[in-house]
Amino acid sequence: MVPFVQQTATFLCPPDGPGVVYEFFAPFAHVEGRFEWCRIRSVTHGVFDTFIVLGESTSVPATVHVNSVLGEAFMRERYPECTTIRVAPSGLKVEESADGRTVTGTMKSEAGPVREAQMTMRAPPTAMPKMVPYGGEGKPVWGGRFTCWGVDLNLTGACDGFVLRADGKRENFRGTPCIVTLGSFGRIAPRG
Repeated sequence: MVPFVQQTATFLCPPDGPGVVYEFFAPFAHVEGRFEWCRIRSVTHGVFDTFIVLGESTSVPATVHVNSVLGEAFMRERYPECTTIRVAPSGLKVEESADGRTVTGTMKSEAGPVREAQMTMRAPPTAMPKMVPYGGEGKPVWGGRFTCWGVDLNLTGACDGFVLRADGKRENFRGTPCIVTLGSFGRIAPRG
């Protein structure tokens, strides 16, 4: 039997003020720094799926595919700096296994730098989640007017699938390192 070891984080949540909302992201998985599959659960806009093509960093505008009116409104109101591409409801799906350790995403679009993507991201059943704080006050989300401070429960995994770019180039993933989260929460607040 493995003894229980309590993990503690040495960071504090900033004080809440006007315009602060808390959101939950699950399922959420990503090929770090490149592509993200996420179901956003927002108190202001409801629940919707996204496929995110990141820029040079998470501090610059991204290209975000959404498959609903809710997702489109969220992006227009919260992150107008980003390129938002609305696809048909059947054109973007994010699914997870019952244990949350496998996330599968499919996306087809007629616009944007990525026209089609299919990925399955798996973490092994023995992987233990690691608590990973991210963001912070003053750090913009996607080059916008909001910051995000939060915590991910990360599992190291492997990604299989492909991305088809607008220029016809196909990038395959075979055992590519990825992160599968067992959940993520974010405190969204106006910058400055």
